[in-house]
Amino acid sequence: MASFTGVDDNTTQQMQDVGDEVTIALSGTYNMTILFQREVGAPGSGAYETLRTYTTANATVAEKHTTQRYGEKLRLYVAVDTSGTCVAVLSDVFSKGHGELAIRDAVGNDLLGFDQAGLLRYGGERHVSGGVVTVTASVTLTAAAHAGRILVGNAAAGMTVTMPLATGTGDVYTIFVGTTISSNSFIITKARSDVFNGAVALSTDIAGVTILANAADDTITMSGSTTGGVVGSWVRLTDVASAVWMLEGALCSTGNEADPMS
Repeated sequence: MASFTGVDDNTTQQMQDVGDEVTIALSGTYNMTILFQREVGAPGSGAYETLRTYTTANATVAEKHTTQRYGEKLRLYVAVDTSGTCVAVLSDVFSKGHGELAIRDAVGNDLLGFDQAGLLRYGGERHVSGGVVTVTASVTLTAAAHAGRILVGNAAAGMTVTMPLATGTGDVYTIFVGTTISSNSFIITKARSDVFNGAVALSTDIAGVTILANAADDTITMSGSTTGGVVGSWVRLTDVASAVWMLEGALCSTGNEADPMS
């Protein structure tokens, strides 16, 4: 985004592929002649051809341009300035995929693909080897080391598992209690303002209960007794949106079940 206030003000967008879409947006209180241009000649030549001209004062423009060549460099440029300020935006809104390079499952669902920006991964990451990570002390999870793996916590004296930031990646983290908590607590908590949405089963026997996460819940505390933490307890958290984790699991407890979430 740029604010145009005088002649020669400009904003540029470098494209890579044929068929990419670019949004052209102008708004504000202004009286100018603004050119939408494409670089011609060798890259970096500084020579441009004009594709569209905007001269209407105070016009709100929302248009698209589809690239015709590889490596197009586009710009919005102020040729004449009479008055005011124009807010100008050039943005790449469509990244052309390369379907011939896609990897699909047996029924045609995309698993991996490529566009000009690099690798596209659909859904949460799943590791086919080294799928279990065992820890005995507090740990902060990362996508590279823990997404798609099962984290087994063997810490009878308790530990804290801190989740990474939720950003909507679809990554899945499974946390399993491998050793019953005998002192302190097994805590699963978030980073910054993230929240847990969903529910877990909590059971001492066949009856059991289901515990729903409240709107602001972001911590699970298993005590090794009434709130879970007996060996076999597990929680799965899926990164579904910015600051939001989808929660599911089953906690094994002793005594009268109590809410582990806060």
